[in-house]
Order: sequence, then C-alpha cells, then structure tokens
Amino acid sequence: MKINDEFVVEIEKLDHQGRGIARAFEKTIFVEGALPDEVVKIKVVKIKKKIVEAKMLEMIKGSSKRVVAPCPYYDRCGGCDLMHLSYEEQLQFKANKVKEIMRRYAGIEEDKIKTIVGSDVPFYYRNKITLQVQKQIGLYQKKSYQIVPIDACMICDAMMNEIMQSLKKMTLIGNGQIIIRNSRHFPDTMVVFVDLEVDGWEMLKTQVTSIVKRQGKQNHILYGNDVIYERLKDYIYVISPDSFFQVNTAQTIKLYDKVEEYAALTGDEKVLDLYCGTGTIGIYLSQRAKEVLGMEMNEHAILNANRNKELNHLDHITFQCGDVSKLIDQIPWKPDVVIVDPPRAGLDAHTLQMLKHINPKRIVYVSCDPMTLARDLKELSSDYEVMEITPVDMFCETYHVECVTLLVQK
Repeated sequence: MKINDEFVVEIEKLDHQGRGIARAFEKTIFVEGALPDEVVKIKVVKIKKKIVEAKMLEMIKGSSKRVVAPCPYYDRCGGCDLMHLSYEEQLQFKANKVKEIMRRYAGIEEDKIKTIVGSDVPFYYRNKITLQVQKQIGLYQKKSYQIVPIDACMICDAMMNEIMQSLKKMTLIGNGQIIIRNSRHFPDTMVVFVDLEVDGWEMLKTQVTSIVKRQGKQNHILYGNDVIYERLKDYIYVISPDSFFQVNTAQTIKLYDKVEEYAALTGDEKVLDLYCGTGTIGIYLSQRAKEVLGMEMNEHAILNANRNKELNHLDHITFQCGDVSKLIDQIPWKPDVVIVDPPRAGLDAHTLQMLKHINPKRIVYVSCDPMTLARDLKELSSDYEVMEITPVDMFCETYHVECVTLLVQK
C-alpha cells in the first residue's frame, strides 16, 4: 500500500472522532465521513506504522442512517464532524463512545452510564464563534490552516450570521480573528477584532451592543459596554471579551441542573468549586449551599466571577485566583462537596491526591474529554465509588461530548 492508492473497503464502525474504520492489508484505515456498513471507494492520503488515513472517493453502498448535510461547507470546514449522521444516531454514537471509554480505561460498566441529555435544537445553538481572517473571512479547513470562506454557520446563532454579512463589507487589514458573542436572554451582542486594523466598524453599531479591538493582550472598547450579560435560570452573568462561558446556553442549564442534582445540597454544605472560571457553577448552586469557595487561575475569569457575585447579591461565595494545584493546599475549611470542571487535560496528579486527602462526601466531576475523565476516575476509585455518569450533548454536530459524574465517598 502506498500514498494515492485507490481501493474499496467496508466500514466496520466509527472511531471516537466520528471517522469510519475499515481494515485492509493488515492495517486499520480511517475514512473521514464514512459510516458503519457502508462500502466506499477510498484514496490513501497518509500512511503510518499501523494505521492509514484515507479520503472517500465514491459511495458504493450507503447507510440508512446517513442524512444529507444541510451545510454547504461541511465537506471542507473543520467546525463539524457528524452532520452526515442523523441527530438520533449522533446521540447514540456519543453515548456508546462514553460507555466504551469508561469500560476500557476505568473499568466502569455501562449500567453506570445514564441516558445522554440531548438538545432540543441541534442547529443555531452556539453563542460564540471565532472567525479567521486572512484577506477573507471564514473558518479553518479540516486539519489545515487554510481558510474556508463562509457566509453563514449553521451551528451559530442566527444573529451572528447577520453580523457576518456586515463584516464582509468592511476593510480588514492583517491576519487575525473576529470573535462574535451573544446572549440568548438579553439583547446583547459583542464583536471583538483581534490583531486587525478595521475600517468601517461603525456600521455594526445598529447590530451590536459592544465593539472591542484587541491588540496583543490589551482590549480597547470602541463602542458600547465592556461586557455582555446572560441569564441561567435565576442568575445573571457577565461575559467579557476574554472570559470563558459555555457555548451552548440551553444545554448549559441542563448540564448545571445535573450538577445540582448530583451535589444534593440541603443548605448546610460547604462547597469547593475547582476551576471555577467566572463562577457560573458555584453561583448556580449557591442558593442551596451554606458557603462556596471558587478557585481559578485565569485573572480575567476571577474579575468576572466577583462581578457576578455582586450582580447576584451573594455574600456567601468567595473566589481565589491562582493555580488550583497550589491553592487546594490552603483550603480554610473541610468541604462537604467538591465540584471540579478542569480543562481538557483533566486533573493533575497533586490535585487528585489532595482530593483523596480532603475526602469530601461527594465529588461532582464535569468533563469535556471522556479519556482524561476515565483516567482520573480510575485514580479516584480507591477512595470513591462512581455512582453515575451522565453524558450531555453540548456540541451538537461534532464528536465532542460533555460528561457529569457523581462520585461518593466509600
């Protein structure tokens, strides 16, 4: 087998990234866009020691689960992975992925994996998009820094697509990015020009509430407010140009409701919220907690967290800025419940050991990567029993899946 070879294969299953898997010539072949039980003609594009990456040239026998992707850029843009699969099958794929990873890497049987929480609206859900600018405006091509020019994105809020049309009328100088963020519950929209000179930005004033120009790490407000606002149930949150906020507002409420269920607070508990970001989860749980302490490394996030605390008139929640793996050594009281929502890399070794040392009654682990979640759950299994894992589809049309896990002290 060599590069550019063409031959026919039958797809056996999907890998964790949603690629079709076939086997031929004693190698595992990954085929982007192919589905199980399909017979396809492929062209070899990359060869490694035991695996091959191939491009689908022709569909010989299709799957009944295949749908026509409604996005005209889907075959080139790197934003989505599963748009050729019906939404019901996307949910099944993600649920099976979590079950397989947990069984294989953490020894957790599938009866602990609860029904995946799907989205009522799998399109037009994102409240943030980062557009790439290099003479043209678009998104990166799959596995490339080549830009695919787009006029609209089918997983972003419709308002963002209207703004995109205005951006195309401006003169943009430089290679940079344009970030658009909006609120679902307030008439707030923010546009951030990153490392770009912009002529004509004034035309956005009728569409947005905030226009920001970022050079390096410095933000300059060109128009309107320095933040936008969002509501999650009873709580209001500020979102600044630099702050993290979950991109799917409707699913975030479902996610946080599951966190609240697993935390099982009665009003007497002290809660430690690690990797708290802008304080969204800690504030969401605060009504049922005696005291909440949030820890986060990002200074901008902590500034937002304190604004959110004031905005919601809370006096029993405190935020500390610093490396979580160091701050965790200085907790002023023993927490009853610990919430962790780490980055994709998961928990570091010291934080894992400190969690076992602190020994809270419950740990609620929010994860955006099932692989690192499985690794950490295996480490915690000496002291904690995994009671439930609930997958949540935060990123419809992609292979990504969020999980909420309840661990209870043995």
